Amino acid sequence: MPRGQAGASQHIAHFEVVEGVNGRPSGLYWCDVTIDKDGQESAAPPIWICSPLHVAANTRDGHGSEWGRLLEWKDRDGRQHSWAMPAELLAGTGEELRAALLREGLAITSNQRDRRRLLDYISQAQPGISVRAVRHTGWHGTAFVFPDHTLGDTPDEPIRYQAAYAEGMRLGKAGTLDGWRMRVAMPCVGNSRLVLALSAGFAAPTLGLLDAEGGGFHFRGGSSAGKTTALKAAASIWGPPEFVRTWRATDNALEGVAALHSDLLLCLDEMSELPPKVAGATAYMLANGSGKGRARRDGSARPPARWRVLFCSTGEVGLSDLIAEAGGRARAGQDVRFIDIPADPGLGLGLFERLPEGMTPGAFADSLKDLAAAHHGHAGPAFVSRLVDDFEPVRNALRSARDVIAGRVIPADTVGQVRRVAQRFALVGAAGELATEFGLTGWPEGEAERAATVCFQAWLTARGTSGAAEPTAMLAQVRRFLEAHGDSRFTPWDGDATERPTINRAGFRKTTADGHEYFVLRGAFQNELCSGFDHRAVASVLIKAGALATDGDGGATRTERLPGLGNARCYRILPKIWQPEDA
Repeated sequence: MPRGQAGASQHIAHFEVVEGVNGRPSGLYWCDVTIDKDGQESAAPPIWICSPLHVAANTRDGHGSEWGRLLEWKDRDGRQHSWAMPAELLAGTGEELRAALLREGLAITSNQRDRRRLLDYISQAQPGISVRAVRHTGWHGTAFVFPDHTLGDTPDEPIRYQAAYAEGMRLGKAGTLDGWRMRVAMPCVGNSRLVLALSAGFAAPTLGLLDAEGGGFHFRGGSSAGKTTALKAAASIWGPPEFVRTWRATDNALEGVAALHSDLLLCLDEMSELPPKVAGATAYMLANGSGKGRARRDGSARPPARWRVLFCSTGEVGLSDLIAEAGGRARAGQDVRFIDIPADPGLGLGLFERLPEGMTPGAFADSLKDLAAAHHGHAGPAFVSRLVDDFEPVRNALRSARDVIAGRVIPADTVGQVRRVAQRFALVGAAGELATEFGLTGWPEGEAERAATVCFQAWLTARGTSGAAEPTAMLAQVRRFLEAHGDSRFTPWDGDATERPTINRAGFRKTTADGHEYFVLRGAFQNELCSGFDHRAVASVLIKAGALATDGDGGATRTERLPGLGNARCYRILPKIWQPEDA
Protein backbone atom coordinates (compact mmCIF):
# COMPACT_ATOMS: atom_id res chain seq x y z
CA MET A 1 0.00 0.00 0.00
CA PRO A 2 1.15 3.60 -0.52
CA ARG A 3 2.87 5.19 2.44
CA GLY A 4 0.44 6.84 4.83
CA GLN A 5 -2.66 4.90 3.69
CA ALA A 6 -4.90 3.89 6.57
CA GLY A 7 -4.29 0.40 7.86
CA ALA A 8 -0.86 0.11 6.25
CA SER A 9 2.53 0.03 7.94
CA GLN A 10 4.85 2.94 7.28
CA HIS A 11 8.63 3.12 6.79
CA ILE A 12 10.33 6.28 8.05
CA ALA A 13 13.94 6.16 6.90
CA HIS A 14 16.41 8.93 7.63
CA PHE A 15 20.06 9.77 8.25
CA GLU A 16 21.29 10.58 11.72
CA VAL A 17 24.64 11.92 12.89
CA VAL A 18 25.58 10.52 16.30
CA GLU A 19 28.40 11.96 18.40
CA GLY A 20 29.21 11.33 22.05
CA VAL A 21 26.35 8.91 22.75
CA ASN A 22 27.23 6.26 25.32
CA GLY A 23 27.29 2.75 23.98
CA ARG A 24 27.05 3.83 20.36
CA PRO A 25 30.00 4.51 18.05
CA SER A 26 30.01 8.03 16.63
CA GLY A 27 29.13 8.34 13.00
CA LEU A 28 26.58 8.91 10.28
CA TYR A 29 23.85 6.27 10.39
CA TRP A 30 21.08 5.13 8.10
CA CYS A 31 18.01 4.53 10.28
CA ASP A 32 14.86 2.69 9.14
CA VAL A 33 11.84 2.84 11.47
CA THR A 34 8.63 0.90 10.76
CA ILE A 35 5.27 2.00 12.20
CA ASP A 36 2.65 -0.74 12.02
CA LYS A 37 -1.08 -0.23 11.57
CA ASP A 38 -1.55 0.03 15.32
CA GLY A 39 1.05 2.83 15.62
CA GLN A 40 3.75 0.65 17.16
CA GLU A 41 7.32 1.47 16.15
CA SER A 42 9.99 -1.06 15.38
CA ALA A 43 13.43 -0.18 14.16
CA ALA A 44 15.99 -2.16 12.23
CA PRO A 45 19.52 -1.88 13.60
CA PRO A 46 21.02 1.46 12.42
CA ILE A 47 23.54 1.06 9.62
CA TRP A 48 26.85 2.85 10.15
CA ILE A 49 27.87 4.73 6.98
CA CYS A 50 30.89 6.80 7.98
CA SER A 51 32.41 8.80 10.81
CA PRO A 52 30.51 12.01 11.72
CA LEU A 53 30.07 14.19 8.63
CA HIS A 54 28.16 17.47 8.55
CA VAL A 55 26.77 19.28 5.51
CA ALA A 56 27.24 22.83 6.78
CA ALA A 57 26.05 24.85 3.77
CA ASN A 58 25.11 24.93 0.12
CA THR A 59 27.70 26.54 -2.13
CA ARG A 60 27.49 28.24 -5.55
CA ASP A 61 29.33 30.99 -7.38
CA GLY A 62 28.13 34.53 -7.94
CA HIS A 63 26.38 33.55 -11.17
CA GLY A 64 24.25 30.78 -9.69
CA SER A 65 26.50 28.05 -11.08
CA GLU A 66 29.18 25.70 -9.71
CA TRP A 67 26.89 24.37 -6.99
CA GLY A 68 28.27 22.25 -4.19
CA ARG A 69 28.19 21.38 -0.50
CA LEU A 70 30.35 22.56 2.38
CA LEU A 71 31.39 19.42 4.27
CA GLU A 72 32.93 19.34 7.74
CA TRP A 73 34.43 16.42 9.70
CA LYS A 74 37.26 15.39 11.98
CA ASP A 75 39.90 12.84 11.08
CA ARG A 76 41.03 10.04 13.37
CA ASP A 77 43.52 12.35 15.08
CA GLY A 78 40.75 14.81 15.93
CA ARG A 79 41.90 17.38 13.37
CA GLN A 80 39.08 19.45 11.88
CA HIS A 81 38.56 19.35 8.11
CA SER A 82 36.39 21.54 5.90
CA TRP A 83 35.83 21.11 2.17
CA ALA A 84 33.64 23.00 -0.28
CA MET A 85 32.85 20.05 -2.54
CA PRO A 86 31.59 20.56 -6.12
CA ALA A 87 28.19 18.93 -6.58
CA GLU A 88 29.34 17.32 -9.82
CA LEU A 89 31.19 14.75 -7.71
CA LEU A 90 27.78 13.34 -6.76
CA ALA A 91 27.33 12.14 -10.34
CA GLY A 92 28.09 8.54 -11.15
CA THR A 93 29.04 6.02 -8.50
CA GLY A 94 30.75 8.51 -6.18
CA GLU A 95 34.09 6.71 -6.10
CA GLU A 96 36.04 9.93 -6.66
CA LEU A 97 34.17 11.61 -3.81
CA ARG A 98 34.74 8.76 -1.37
CA ALA A 99 38.41 8.55 -2.32
CA ALA A 100 38.87 12.25 -1.57
CA LEU A 101 37.20 11.91 1.82
CA LEU A 102 39.16 8.80 2.70
CA ARG A 103 42.43 10.57 1.90
CA GLU A 104 41.50 13.26 4.39
CA GLY A 105 40.75 10.90 7.25
CA LEU A 106 36.99 10.27 7.03
CA ALA A 107 36.28 6.62 7.88
CA ILE A 108 33.73 5.04 5.50
CA THR A 109 32.08 1.63 5.61
CA SER A 110 33.53 -1.03 3.35
CA ASN A 111 30.08 -2.47 2.61
CA GLN A 112 29.47 -1.89 -1.09
CA ARG A 113 25.72 -1.29 -0.73
CA ASP A 114 25.85 0.90 2.35
CA ARG A 115 28.67 3.16 1.21
CA ARG A 116 26.49 4.35 -1.68
CA ARG A 117 24.14 5.91 0.84
CA LEU A 118 26.81 8.53 1.52
CA LEU A 119 25.91 10.22 -1.77
CA ASP A 120 22.23 10.26 -0.80
CA TYR A 121 23.05 11.87 2.52
CA ILE A 122 25.10 14.67 0.95
CA SER A 123 22.69 15.35 -1.91
CA GLN A 124 19.52 15.27 0.24
CA ALA A 125 20.85 17.49 3.03
CA GLN A 126 19.09 20.84 3.46
CA PRO A 127 21.45 22.98 5.55
CA GLY A 128 19.55 26.23 4.97
CA ILE A 129 22.78 28.25 4.70
CA SER A 130 24.37 29.48 1.46
CA VAL A 131 28.04 30.18 0.84
CA ARG A 132 29.61 31.78 -2.25
CA ALA A 133 32.11 29.44 -3.85
CA VAL A 134 35.24 30.72 -5.59
CA ARG A 135 37.67 28.78 -7.76
CA HIS A 136 40.94 30.29 -6.58
CA THR A 137 42.41 31.48 -3.30
CA GLY A 138 43.38 35.06 -2.54
CA TRP A 139 41.55 38.35 -2.77
CA HIS A 140 37.85 38.49 -3.57
CA GLY A 141 36.87 42.06 -2.92
CA THR A 142 38.17 42.89 0.54
CA ALA A 143 38.03 39.26 1.71
CA PHE A 144 41.05 36.96 1.52
CA VAL A 145 40.29 33.30 0.86
CA PHE A 146 42.60 30.56 2.11
CA PRO A 147 42.08 26.93 1.07
CA ASP A 148 40.34 26.10 4.34
CA HIS A 149 39.06 29.42 5.70
CA THR A 150 38.45 33.07 4.81
CA LEU A 151 39.52 36.33 6.45
CA GLY A 152 37.22 39.31 6.11
CA ASP A 153 34.05 37.53 4.93
CA THR A 154 31.49 39.86 3.41
CA PRO A 155 28.56 40.57 5.76
CA ASP A 156 26.02 39.38 3.18
CA GLU A 157 27.46 35.95 2.51
CA PRO A 158 30.49 33.86 3.53
CA ILE A 159 33.04 33.00 0.82
CA ARG A 160 34.85 29.67 0.49
CA TYR A 161 37.38 28.13 -1.87
CA GLN A 162 35.83 25.21 -3.77
CA ALA A 163 37.83 22.49 -5.52
CA ALA A 164 37.33 18.96 -6.79
CA TYR A 165 39.60 17.54 -4.10
CA ALA A 166 39.65 17.79 -0.34
CA GLU A 167 43.39 17.74 0.14
CA GLY A 168 45.44 20.78 -0.73
CA MET A 169 48.03 23.20 0.47
CA ARG A 170 49.37 22.58 3.96
CA LEU A 171 49.18 25.76 5.98
CA GLY A 172 49.95 24.16 9.31
CA LYS A 173 51.57 25.97 12.20
CA ALA A 174 54.37 25.04 14.55
CA GLY A 175 56.31 26.92 17.18
CA THR A 176 55.51 30.60 17.64
CA LEU A 177 55.63 33.85 15.71
CA ASP A 178 58.25 35.18 18.14
CA GLY A 179 60.31 32.04 17.58
CA TRP A 180 60.10 32.45 13.81
CA ARG A 181 61.05 36.14 13.96
CA MET A 182 64.01 35.58 16.27
CA ARG A 183 65.35 32.32 14.84
CA VAL A 184 64.45 32.39 11.14
CA ALA A 185 63.89 35.96 9.95
CA MET A 186 66.47 37.88 11.97
CA PRO A 187 69.47 35.62 11.17
CA CYS A 188 68.82 36.37 7.48
CA VAL A 189 69.79 40.03 7.88
CA GLY A 190 72.71 40.95 5.62
CA ASN A 191 71.96 38.12 3.17
CA SER A 192 70.28 39.70 0.17
CA ARG A 193 69.00 36.47 -1.39
CA LEU A 194 67.50 35.23 1.88
CA VAL A 195 65.85 38.55 2.66
CA LEU A 196 64.50 38.79 -0.89
CA ALA A 197 63.01 35.29 -0.65
CA LEU A 198 61.31 36.08 2.66
CA SER A 199 60.11 39.45 1.37
CA ALA A 200 58.63 37.64 -1.64
CA GLY A 201 56.65 35.52 0.80
CA PHE A 202 55.07 38.68 2.17
CA ALA A 203 54.72 40.24 -1.30
CA ALA A 204 52.61 37.40 -2.69
CA PRO A 205 49.30 38.58 -1.16
CA THR A 206 50.02 42.17 -2.20
CA LEU A 207 49.73 41.37 -5.92
CA GLY A 208 45.96 41.54 -5.71
CA LEU A 209 46.04 44.72 -3.66
CA LEU A 210 47.87 46.60 -6.42
CA ASP A 211 46.53 44.59 -9.36
CA ALA A 212 50.12 43.60 -10.18
CA GLU A 213 50.98 40.93 -12.74
CA GLY A 214 52.13 37.48 -11.72
CA GLY A 215 55.64 36.16 -12.09
CA GLY A 216 58.51 35.11 -9.94
CA PHE A 217 62.17 34.80 -9.06
CA HIS A 218 64.48 31.93 -9.94
CA PHE A 219 67.63 31.46 -7.87
CA ARG A 220 70.10 29.80 -10.22
CA GLY A 221 73.38 28.28 -9.13
CA GLY A 222 75.35 25.13 -8.44
CA SER A 223 74.38 22.43 -6.00
CA SER A 224 74.95 22.97 -2.28
CA ALA A 225 74.82 26.74 -2.76
CA GLY A 226 71.99 27.25 -0.28
CA LYS A 227 69.17 27.77 -2.77
CA THR A 228 66.79 25.28 -1.17
CA THR A 229 67.50 26.86 2.22
CA ALA A 230 66.21 30.19 0.91
CA LEU A 231 63.13 28.46 -0.44
CA LYS A 232 62.33 26.69 2.83
CA ALA A 233 62.88 29.86 4.83
CA ALA A 234 60.40 31.68 2.60
CA ALA A 235 57.94 28.77 2.79
CA SER A 236 58.00 28.93 6.59
CA ILE A 237 56.09 32.21 6.39
CA TRP A 238 53.07 30.15 5.34
CA GLY A 239 53.57 26.56 6.41
CA PRO A 240 55.81 23.54 7.03
CA PRO A 241 58.67 22.36 4.79
CA GLU A 242 56.08 20.43 2.72
CA PHE A 243 54.82 23.82 1.52
CA VAL A 244 57.74 23.65 -0.94
CA ARG A 245 56.82 21.78 -4.12
CA THR A 246 58.97 20.63 -7.01
CA TRP A 247 58.87 21.43 -10.70
CA ARG A 248 58.44 17.73 -11.38
CA ALA A 249 54.77 17.88 -12.37
CA THR A 250 52.65 18.01 -15.49
CA ASP A 251 51.35 21.37 -16.64
CA ASN A 252 47.83 20.18 -15.76
CA ALA A 253 48.93 19.43 -12.20
CA LEU A 254 50.64 22.82 -11.92
CA GLU A 255 47.36 24.50 -12.91
CA GLY A 256 45.70 23.08 -9.81
CA VAL A 257 48.69 24.00 -7.67
CA ALA A 258 48.67 27.58 -8.99
CA ALA A 259 44.94 28.02 -8.33
CA LEU A 260 45.53 26.80 -4.79
CA HIS A 261 48.35 29.37 -4.31
CA SER A 262 46.69 32.39 -5.90
CA ASP A 263 47.82 35.51 -3.99
CA LEU A 264 50.02 33.19 -1.94
CA LEU A 265 53.67 32.30 -2.38
CA LEU A 266 54.39 29.30 -4.60
CA CYS A 267 57.74 27.63 -3.86
CA LEU A 268 59.11 25.34 -6.59
CA ASP A 269 62.39 23.48 -6.15
CA GLU A 270 64.76 21.93 -8.73
CA MET A 271 63.83 23.37 -12.09
CA SER A 272 65.98 20.79 -13.85
CA GLU A 273 63.16 18.31 -13.18
CA LEU A 274 60.83 20.27 -15.47
CA PRO A 275 60.67 18.66 -18.96
CA PRO A 276 62.53 21.03 -21.34
CA LYS A 277 59.83 20.79 -24.02
CA VAL A 278 57.22 22.40 -21.78
CA ALA A 279 59.49 24.76 -19.81
CA GLY A 280 58.63 27.94 -21.71
CA ALA A 281 54.90 27.29 -21.87
CA THR A 282 54.78 26.36 -18.18
CA ALA A 283 56.54 29.56 -17.12
CA TYR A 284 54.14 31.64 -19.22
CA MET A 285 51.16 29.77 -17.79
CA LEU A 286 52.15 30.40 -14.19
CA ALA A 287 52.90 34.07 -14.78
CA ASN A 288 49.88 34.81 -16.97
CA GLY A 289 47.44 33.35 -14.47
CA SER A 290 45.30 31.24 -16.76
CA GLY A 291 45.10 27.53 -17.48
CA LYS A 292 44.09 25.66 -20.60
CA GLY A 293 40.64 25.96 -22.08
CA ARG A 294 38.82 22.64 -21.74
CA ALA A 295 35.50 21.15 -22.72
CA ARG A 296 32.97 19.39 -20.55
CA ARG A 297 31.77 15.94 -21.52
CA ASP A 298 28.89 17.49 -23.47
CA GLY A 299 31.32 19.63 -25.48
CA SER A 300 30.51 22.95 -23.81
CA ALA A 301 33.37 25.16 -22.71
CA ARG A 302 34.59 24.80 -19.14
CA PRO A 303 35.89 28.02 -17.57
CA PRO A 304 39.70 27.84 -17.41
CA ALA A 305 41.42 27.90 -14.06
CA ARG A 306 42.66 31.35 -13.08
CA TRP A 307 45.12 32.61 -10.49
CA ARG A 308 47.55 35.39 -9.64
CA VAL A 309 50.75 33.99 -8.21
CA LEU A 310 54.20 35.06 -7.12
CA PHE A 311 56.62 32.15 -7.17
CA CYS A 312 60.15 31.50 -5.96
CA SER A 313 62.10 28.84 -7.78
CA THR A 314 65.52 27.22 -7.60
CA GLY A 315 67.69 25.21 -9.94
CA GLU A 316 71.15 24.63 -11.30
CA VAL A 317 69.90 25.77 -14.71
CA GLY A 318 67.75 28.68 -15.78
CA LEU A 319 64.60 28.81 -17.89
CA SER A 320 66.49 29.86 -21.03
CA ASP A 321 68.84 26.88 -20.59
CA LEU A 322 65.93 24.44 -20.52
CA ILE A 323 64.27 26.05 -23.52
CA ALA A 324 67.55 25.89 -25.45
CA GLU A 325 67.94 22.23 -24.49
CA ALA A 326 64.66 21.54 -26.27
CA GLY A 327 65.85 23.43 -29.34
CA GLY A 328 63.88 26.60 -28.60
CA ARG A 329 64.76 30.16 -27.72
CA ALA A 330 63.72 32.14 -24.65
CA ARG A 331 61.55 35.15 -25.36
CA ALA A 332 61.99 38.54 -23.74
CA GLY A 333 58.55 38.22 -22.16
CA GLN A 334 59.66 35.06 -20.38
CA ASP A 335 62.73 36.82 -18.98
CA VAL A 336 60.50 39.56 -17.57
CA ARG A 337 58.08 37.15 -15.92
CA PHE A 338 60.68 34.61 -14.84
CA ILE A 339 63.45 36.66 -13.23
CA ASP A 340 66.72 34.71 -13.16
CA ILE A 341 68.93 35.76 -10.23
CA PRO A 342 72.47 34.40 -9.69
CA ALA A 343 72.21 32.63 -6.35
CA ASP A 344 75.88 33.15 -5.52
CA PRO A 345 76.85 36.77 -4.70
CA GLY A 346 80.47 35.82 -5.31
CA LEU A 347 81.85 35.99 -1.78
CA GLY A 348 82.82 32.33 -1.53
CA LEU A 349 79.97 31.54 0.86
CA GLY A 350 77.48 30.07 -1.58
CA LEU A 351 74.19 31.96 -1.43
CA PHE A 352 75.20 33.73 1.77
CA GLU A 353 76.95 37.04 2.34
CA ARG A 354 76.97 37.05 6.13
CA LEU A 355 77.15 34.16 8.58
CA PRO A 356 76.44 33.94 12.29
CA GLU A 357 79.66 33.99 14.28
CA GLY A 358 81.44 30.65 14.33
CA MET A 359 79.23 29.00 11.67
CA THR A 360 80.17 27.64 8.27
CA PRO A 361 77.82 28.09 5.27
CA GLY A 362 76.72 24.47 5.54
CA ALA A 363 76.03 24.68 9.24
CA PHE A 364 74.06 27.91 8.81
CA ALA A 365 71.97 26.37 6.01
CA ASP A 366 71.19 23.28 8.10
CA SER A 367 70.33 25.37 11.14
CA LEU A 368 68.02 27.66 9.17
CA LYS A 369 66.16 24.72 7.64
CA ASP A 370 65.74 23.05 11.04
CA LEU A 371 64.47 26.24 12.64
CA ALA A 372 62.07 26.89 9.75
CA ALA A 373 60.63 23.42 10.34
CA ALA A 374 60.24 24.17 14.06
CA HIS A 375 58.67 27.63 13.66
CA HIS A 376 56.38 28.23 10.71
CA GLY A 377 52.92 29.20 9.52
CA HIS A 378 52.43 32.31 11.70
CA ALA A 379 53.88 35.31 9.86
CA GLY A 380 51.92 35.00 6.59
CA PRO A 381 48.41 34.77 8.07
CA ALA A 382 49.29 37.57 10.53
CA PHE A 383 50.41 39.74 7.61
CA VAL A 384 47.20 39.07 5.66
CA SER A 385 45.12 39.78 8.74
CA ARG A 386 46.64 43.26 8.91
CA LEU A 387 46.01 43.78 5.20
CA VAL A 388 42.35 42.82 5.62
CA ASP A 389 41.85 45.00 8.69
CA ASP A 390 43.31 48.16 7.07
CA PHE A 391 42.61 47.41 3.43
CA GLU A 392 42.56 50.88 1.83
CA PRO A 393 45.23 52.61 3.97
CA VAL A 394 47.63 49.68 3.53
CA ARG A 395 47.04 49.53 -0.21
CA ASN A 396 47.78 53.22 -0.63
CA ALA A 397 50.89 53.03 1.55
CA LEU A 398 52.17 49.98 -0.30
CA ARG A 399 51.68 51.55 -3.71
CA SER A 400 53.52 54.67 -2.62
CA ALA A 401 56.41 52.69 -1.14
CA ARG A 402 56.73 50.55 -4.27
CA ASP A 403 56.90 53.61 -6.51
CA VAL A 404 59.49 55.31 -4.30
CA ILE A 405 61.75 52.24 -4.31
CA ALA A 406 61.31 51.75 -8.05
CA GLY A 407 62.28 55.37 -8.64
CA ARG A 408 65.54 54.76 -6.79
CA VAL A 409 66.61 51.62 -8.66
CA ILE A 410 65.39 52.13 -12.23
CA PRO A 411 68.19 53.41 -14.51
CA ALA A 412 67.44 56.65 -16.35
CA ASP A 413 67.71 55.06 -19.81
CA THR A 414 65.82 51.88 -18.97
CA VAL A 415 63.27 50.31 -21.32
CA GLY A 416 59.83 48.90 -20.53
CA GLN A 417 61.04 45.34 -19.94
CA VAL A 418 63.57 46.33 -17.30
CA ARG A 419 61.10 48.77 -15.78
CA ARG A 420 58.59 45.94 -15.27
CA VAL A 421 61.22 43.81 -13.55
CA ALA A 422 62.29 46.74 -11.37
CA GLN A 423 58.66 47.26 -10.35
CA ARG A 424 58.48 43.65 -9.16
CA PHE A 425 61.67 43.96 -7.13
CA ALA A 426 60.34 47.23 -5.71
CA LEU A 427 57.04 45.63 -4.71
CA VAL A 428 58.88 42.82 -2.93
CA GLY A 429 61.06 45.35 -1.13
CA ALA A 430 58.00 47.40 -0.14
CA ALA A 431 56.20 44.30 1.17
CA GLY A 432 59.23 43.31 3.23
CA GLU A 433 59.40 46.81 4.71
CA LEU A 434 55.67 46.67 5.50
CA ALA A 435 56.10 43.33 7.27
CA THR A 436 58.91 44.90 9.28
CA GLU A 437 56.66 47.83 10.16
CA PHE A 438 54.04 45.31 11.36
CA GLY A 439 56.65 43.84 13.72
CA LEU A 440 56.85 40.48 11.95
CA THR A 441 60.50 40.30 10.80
CA GLY A 442 62.70 41.98 13.38
CA TRP A 443 64.75 43.49 10.54
CA PRO A 444 66.18 47.00 10.67
CA GLU A 445 64.36 49.58 8.57
CA GLY A 446 65.55 49.49 4.95
CA GLU A 447 66.78 45.88 5.03
CA ALA A 448 64.16 44.56 2.60
CA GLU A 449 64.67 47.49 0.23
CA ARG A 450 68.43 46.95 0.30
CA ALA A 451 68.03 43.26 -0.55
CA ALA A 452 65.66 44.03 -3.43
CA THR A 453 68.08 46.63 -4.80
CA VAL A 454 71.12 44.33 -4.57
CA CYS A 455 69.29 41.45 -6.27
CA PHE A 456 67.91 43.72 -8.99
CA GLN A 457 71.43 44.93 -9.77
CA ALA A 458 72.65 41.31 -9.85
CA TRP A 459 69.90 40.47 -12.34
CA LEU A 460 70.69 43.53 -14.45
CA THR A 461 74.40 42.70 -14.49
CA ALA A 462 73.71 39.12 -15.55
CA ARG A 463 71.35 40.37 -18.25
CA GLY A 464 74.10 42.58 -19.65
CA THR A 465 72.02 45.60 -20.63
CA SER A 466 69.34 47.93 -19.33
CA GLY A 467 67.91 48.14 -22.83
CA ALA A 468 65.48 45.86 -24.61
CA ALA A 469 66.40 42.17 -24.50
CA GLU A 470 65.48 41.37 -28.10
CA PRO A 471 68.33 43.32 -29.82
CA THR A 472 70.88 41.72 -27.51
CA ALA A 473 69.41 38.29 -28.20
CA MET A 474 69.42 38.94 -31.95
CA LEU A 475 73.09 39.96 -32.01
CA ALA A 476 73.99 37.00 -29.81
CA GLN A 477 72.20 34.58 -32.14
CA VAL A 478 73.98 35.92 -35.23
CA ARG A 479 77.32 35.62 -33.44
CA ARG A 480 76.58 32.06 -32.36
CA PHE A 481 75.78 31.05 -35.93
CA LEU A 482 78.97 32.57 -37.28
CA GLU A 483 81.01 30.99 -34.48
CA ALA A 484 79.51 27.56 -35.19
CA HIS A 485 79.54 27.64 -38.98
CA GLY A 486 82.02 30.36 -39.98
CA ASP A 487 84.57 27.85 -41.28
CA SER A 488 82.37 25.00 -42.42
CA ARG A 489 79.54 26.73 -44.27
CA PHE A 490 81.18 29.92 -45.58
CA THR A 491 83.38 29.48 -48.65
CA PRO A 492 86.69 31.41 -48.47
CA TRP A 493 86.52 34.42 -50.80
CA ASP A 494 89.91 33.69 -52.38
CA GLY A 495 89.80 29.94 -51.89
CA ASP A 496 91.58 27.44 -54.09
CA ALA A 497 89.25 25.87 -56.67
CA THR A 498 90.74 22.49 -55.83
CA GLU A 499 89.61 22.70 -52.19
CA ARG A 500 86.75 20.55 -50.94
CA PRO A 501 83.43 22.20 -51.88
CA THR A 502 81.43 23.84 -49.10
CA ILE A 503 78.50 21.64 -48.02
CA ASN A 504 75.18 23.40 -47.40
CA ARG A 505 76.77 26.77 -48.07
CA ALA A 506 75.41 29.78 -46.18
CA GLY A 507 77.65 32.35 -47.95
CA PHE A 508 81.22 33.52 -48.32
CA ARG A 509 83.94 34.66 -45.91
CA LYS A 510 86.46 37.40 -46.80
CA THR A 511 89.50 38.24 -44.73
CA THR A 512 90.13 41.99 -44.34
CA ALA A 513 92.51 44.10 -42.28
CA ASP A 514 89.80 44.50 -39.64
CA GLY A 515 88.79 40.85 -39.54
CA HIS A 516 86.36 38.55 -41.37
CA GLU A 517 83.43 39.83 -43.39
CA TYR A 518 80.57 37.42 -44.11
CA PHE A 519 78.47 37.62 -47.26
CA VAL A 520 75.37 35.72 -46.21
CA LEU A 521 72.94 34.37 -48.79
CA ARG A 522 69.42 35.65 -48.29
CA GLY A 523 67.83 32.28 -47.62
CA ALA A 524 70.40 31.35 -44.98
CA PHE A 525 70.14 34.75 -43.30
CA GLN A 526 66.36 34.84 -43.14
CA ASN A 527 65.73 31.17 -42.26
CA GLU A 528 68.77 30.25 -40.14
CA LEU A 529 70.62 33.24 -38.71
CA CYS A 530 67.29 34.88 -37.85
CA SER A 531 65.41 31.74 -36.83
CA GLY A 532 62.69 32.72 -34.38
CA PHE A 533 63.00 36.44 -35.14
CA ASP A 534 61.70 38.73 -37.87
CA HIS A 535 64.64 38.93 -40.29
CA ARG A 536 63.88 42.60 -41.00
CA ALA A 537 64.18 43.38 -37.27
CA VAL A 538 67.50 41.50 -37.07
CA ALA A 539 68.86 43.40 -40.06
CA SER A 540 67.80 46.68 -38.48
CA VAL A 541 69.61 45.80 -35.24
CA LEU A 542 72.76 44.85 -37.16
CA ILE A 543 72.66 48.12 -39.09
CA LYS A 544 72.23 50.12 -35.88
CA ALA A 545 75.20 48.28 -34.39
CA GLY A 546 77.31 49.10 -37.44
CA ALA A 547 77.65 45.40 -38.20
CA LEU A 548 75.77 45.25 -41.52
CA ALA A 549 76.76 47.13 -44.68
CA THR A 550 73.80 48.73 -46.45
CA ASP A 551 73.25 49.51 -50.11
CA GLY A 552 73.16 53.02 -51.50
CA ASP A 553 69.57 53.51 -50.34
CA GLY A 554 70.14 52.19 -46.82
CA GLY A 555 68.70 48.76 -47.62
CA ALA A 556 69.79 45.68 -45.69
CA THR A 557 70.90 43.68 -48.74
CA ARG A 558 73.55 44.63 -51.28
CA THR A 559 74.41 43.45 -54.77
CA GLU A 560 77.84 41.82 -54.56
CA ARG A 561 79.87 39.90 -57.11
CA LEU A 562 80.20 36.58 -55.31
CA PRO A 563 82.90 34.07 -56.34
CA GLY A 564 81.44 31.57 -58.78
CA LEU A 565 77.95 33.07 -58.53
CA GLY A 566 78.32 36.50 -60.06
CA ASN A 567 76.14 39.42 -59.01
CA ALA A 568 73.72 38.48 -56.24
CA ARG A 569 71.83 40.20 -53.44
CA CYS A 570 73.18 39.20 -50.02
CA TYR A 571 73.72 40.43 -46.46
CA ARG A 572 77.26 41.74 -45.81
CA ILE A 573 78.11 41.35 -42.13
CA LEU A 574 81.09 43.41 -41.02
CA PRO A 575 83.80 42.62 -38.44
CA LYS A 576 82.13 45.00 -36.00
CA ILE A 577 79.70 42.16 -35.20
CA TRP A 578 82.33 40.93 -32.72
CA GLN A 579 82.67 44.22 -30.84
CA PRO A 580 80.89 44.65 -27.48
CA GLU A 581 77.55 46.40 -27.79
CA ASP A 582 78.63 49.33 -25.65
CA ALA A 583 81.94 49.79 -27.53
